[in-house]
Amino acid sequence: MASKIRDVHRGAHHAVFPEITAGGPPSLPVLPVDRTLVHRAHLYDALPTQLTRHDDTHFTVSARWPRDHRLFVTSDGRYTASLVLETIRQTTLLVSHAQLGVPLGHHFVMWELCHRLDAELLARGTAPEGVTLDVEVTELRRRGAVPAGVAMEMTIRMAGHAVGSGSIRFNITSPAAYERIRGSVPASDDPAFADALPDPVDPPTVHHTRECDVVLADTDEPGRWQLRADPANELFFDRVNDHIPAMVLVEAAQQAANMLVPRGRFSPSSSEMNFSRYVEFGIPCRIEARPFTAEDGTTSVSITGHQDEQLAFVIRFAR
Repeated sequence: MASKIRDVHRGAHHAVFPEITAGGPPSLPVLPVDRTLVHRAHLYDALPTQLTRHDDTHFTVSARWPRDHRLFVTSDGRYTASLVLETIRQTTLLVSHAQLGVPLGHHFVMWELCHRLDAELLARGTAPEGVTLDVEVTELRRRGAVPAGVAMEMTIRMAGHAVGSGSIRFNITSPAAYERIRGSVPASDDPAFADALPDPVDPPTVHHTRECDVVLADTDEPGRWQLRADPANELFFDRVNDHIPAMVLVEAAQQAANMLVPRGRFSPSSSEMNFSRYVEFGIPCRIEARPFTAEDGTTSVSITGHQDEQLAFVIRFAR
């Protein structure tokens, strides 16, 4: 069923965003942000704090980056790529719901996600500074009054200075269309999935302390792991889901990169991600990582995920 969405996406990629329109009068800043608008059940996982509209396609979102977090901040106080990417994702959801007219309950199908963060910011510890994202809606296709395909680009700022950037491309489907596409598939609240979880790799090898935060299981092949996702872990599953969330796949890629680059923690300053199909529950998903070293000595890692021998995603991290 996912192939139906892919065909729409491929056809849309070059020419189906001919015009950008966004209705509604300018809005006042929203503070605090309702966590339902960023699809998080718990307030401490909601990163955006304020949204300001400038015009139909330009917005500013303020966000808070936590000083301590099991997934987003390392044990020595450094930001992870997941934090930047989750900030971009939640900013996308907020702008889409609050300003582009996407109703709550519609489904977001992400195809591309990229980020860059100043390497010097990664090299030093975290700073309790506010983060703002200047958002531009660069492409928008509507089906009736509701967006059906959107692309955004963002500039990430700290204390007014640009420290990074991000981009995202996604489709939006109504609940009825999503149900037609997905049909009846097992969901994360099925207890059989928790019972069938393979044993995780040793948590310290992926810089974690809790087994539930480990999303990789060993295989007999070097550089290859099996995806494992504990549905009881609310950091990954704070609501019932009928497929493995994309941000779990991002975490798997980060952990695979850490396994592959043993000299300390792999702290990528940029990423490029392409998602081509849903990763389903109950079917093994193979994670494979390959390192590359550039002439200047910098390291990058390419991580792929295959399920039923079909490519599900490609994630590239670079230092």
